Amino acid sequence: MDPLTGLLIILIVSLGIALIVFSFRYVALLRHTEMRAREQFMSWRDTELEQSARERAELLNREWVISREKISRAEAVKQSGATIRGNITQHLLPYFPDFAWNPRDVRFLGTPIDLIVFSGLSDKEELDEIVFIEVKTGKTGALSESQKKVKRYLENGGKVTFAQIHATTQTDMPYSE
Repeated sequence: MDPLTGLLIILIVSLGIALIVFSFRYVALLRHTEMRAREQFMSWRDTELEQSARERAELLNREWVISREKISRAEAVKQSGATIRGNITQHLLPYFPDFAWNPRDVRFLGTPIDLIVFSGLSDKEELDEIVFIEVKTGKTGALSESQKKVKRYLENGGKVTFAQIHATTQTDMPYSE
């Protein structure tokens, strides 16, 4: 084998080894590049999905708030109408045909009891009775706690008294220097 052939063989073997090394490096670099691209894609996809979900949630929340606001307003109007009808009924009840007492004997209090009837006050020498009336127009007709207290007190024979207070004006007050 002549020196030139030996050199040529060494050169070919060296080039083959270099080609194998570069091939392994290329494959490793290709895998690394694919892995980085996959990581970046996954990160982008997660961010996009999260942003999309957030936008969708905000849109659904806005729609829910708007629909709930409409319902709340309708309920408020309905409740307001019921309250107004109840207040009107409390004032007009003594004038209904089936009301058991003389309307001139009725006094409106409003709270905690709606009406007090001084039966016989306007057309008899003496009172027949004093009646405490609570008017309910709603579906439940439940008494409040303060109304229950008044009812229990009266049903248990609670003492009812009369008091007279004489209020003086400032001109009636003694002058002091």
